[in-house]
Amino acid sequence: MRRGKMPDTFDSVRYVKNGAGGRWWPSAKENSQIHVGWSNVPEKLLATPIDFPAIQQVLRGFRQQMGRNQNVATNQFKQLKTLLDKPSQHIWVTFEEGCMWWCTVHDQVTMNPLGEEIERGYFWLTCATPWAKQSPGGRVFDQASLPGIVSAVAGFKGTVCTPGGSNEILRLLRDQKDMNASQSAEARAVYEAAVGRMIEKLTWQDFEQLIDLILARTSWTRISQLGGTQEGVDIEVENFAVGEIAFVQIKGVSSQAVFNDYVARFSQRRDRYARMIFAVHTTQGNITPPNDLPVQIWERDTLAQLAVRLGLGQWIESKLA
Repeated sequence: MRRGKMPDTFDSVRYVKNGAGGRWWPSAKENSQIHVGWSNVPEKLLATPIDFPAIQQVLRGFRQQMGRNQNVATNQFKQLKTLLDKPSQHIWVTFEEGCMWWCTVHDQVTMNPLGEEIERGYFWLTCATPWAKQSPGGRVFDQASLPGIVSAVAGFKGTVCTPGGSNEILRLLRDQKDMNASQSAEARAVYEAAVGRMIEKLTWQDFEQLIDLILARTSWTRISQLGGTQEGVDIEVENFAVGEIAFVQIKGVSSQAVFNDYVARFSQRRDRYARMIFAVHTTQGNITPPNDLPVQIWERDTLAQLAVRLGLGQWIESKLA
């Protein structure tokens, strides 16, 4: 596949729509091209060197003939000039098939020998870097997961524009993380580590209550307590939304051998339990779940992540204040 320059060599982005409603997109994508219209502009004016003053006059005259606002003609000229005036200096993006696609192009215009068609535009630009919906690093640009300032340009009614989120698009294409998001993730990791250390200090009663709160906030409701000791309790919980009953064991301290014993109990009651949750804040060595059973281990770090995500950090703090 022919490749052009990579995104980190560009500092500008332009949006383009391949025909009304994207009708020329299939051809543009298949042939690595940008297809556009403006069939009212004579072909000779689009030949190199491009006669921009003459093109502007043609568009003004066309608008006068149609009895339309000359501001429209000015806007049309600006869009067309962006397409024709060294388009190789920009990264070009479009939104199709639920994704943001990008490419780079050569400067030379290719005219459609048949004129504007249903399948192809009046002229096209040939891609230097073919259309792609992922970054060089492999991130897929699914429209639903893009920042709002980026996806907003998908609603643009014209053919060409400079996206308001150009800097964000360049960041995504360069596989760079948002600075504020990175700082937030780093701060959250520090907080989760602190919450994990606090969880280890909870009394047995507070630890059991924490597990109850986590279960409740993830749609599990305690329906019975099967038994318990000072350092452990077996309970049943039910998720009414999915129609499942789970076996939950809460332990302050556990080893692999103790864990295996509970897994054996769970495996004997698969007729009743859809899954097992083993919550423990301190482990003696690593505890590994079986590969063939739906068993989840909520150890300290997992519990800390759940507590922070579910807004229970302050509750844990209050128990140690």
